Amino acid sequence: MSEKKKTGLDLTRSSTLIQAYQVMSWERNEIPADKDLEAIQAKIDQSPEDAALYMEKGLCLAGLGYYREAGECYSKAIVLDPFNWEFYRHRAHRFLSCGLFADGAADFTIASRLNPEDWNVWYHLGLSYFLLGMYEKAHWAYTRCEALNKTNDDLAAVTDWHYMTLMRLGRKEEAEKLLEAITPDMEIDDSVSGAYYNRLLLYKGLLSPDQLFNVDPAEGADLEVVTQGFGLANYYLNNGDEEKYRELLDRVIETAANSRWYSAFACLAARVDRRKANA
Repeated sequence: MSEKKKTGLDLTRSSTLIQAYQVMSWERNEIPADKDLEAIQAKIDQSPEDAALYMEKGLCLAGLGYYREAGECYSKAIVLDPFNWEFYRHRAHRFLSCGLFADGAADFTIASRLNPEDWNVWYHLGLSYFLLGMYEKAHWAYTRCEALNKTNDDLAAVTDWHYMTLMRLGRKEEAEKLLEAITPDMEIDDSVSGAYYNRLLLYKGLLSPDQLFNVDPAEGADLEVVTQGFGLANYYLNNGDEEKYRELLDRVIETAANSRWYSAFACLAARVDRRKANA
């Protein structure tokens, strides 16, 4: 049988077919010299089948902002140790950073099977479903995540996203029931969870929009604009103010694009919402 018949493709048109079916660029980013990265690579050269070293390299690359290359390192780690749930969890994070939400959900799902007791996995699986617009699945993942809460920081983070999920499902009573666990005197240690906590106080009516979003751009509060801006955008969406909702989405996206926060969860969600609003 000829090669053409076996494949069903006309190999004389191979260059055209490659162009037509190319799904990604194979060109690598030029990564600047970094002493930590070079030290890790030296260890890999000595022990090329040590999966943990590829994980270490992936974390270093992610810290430098090279998310795709970091994901490739986690893939190499998975080849060497395919039942290590942490490799899937970290690769899933990088998939989300790159806008590959379905790929992220797939890896978080695998991680949840390998370690069903990890709060972080369920939290980000819920986020993956939220970004995909699969709100029933997000509700399921966040419910599982809530059963694993250990701190007020955990509670604030998952309640915020779960609240938004239920509101988008039109289940307002269930969403408001979640807010009963949020009190004005809660101690929150993490700054990101603190942002979620303040958004929850807004949803409860204990903070006004001006109190939540009192940001001076000159102070370099880019992350606050992104995180609190998306929360406030959802507040206006829930209260029927489409104009302010869209304005805040635009501000979140513009602020993130001009800072290091373009892959922040709030920006990822704002970009998804803006596309839907434009559809």
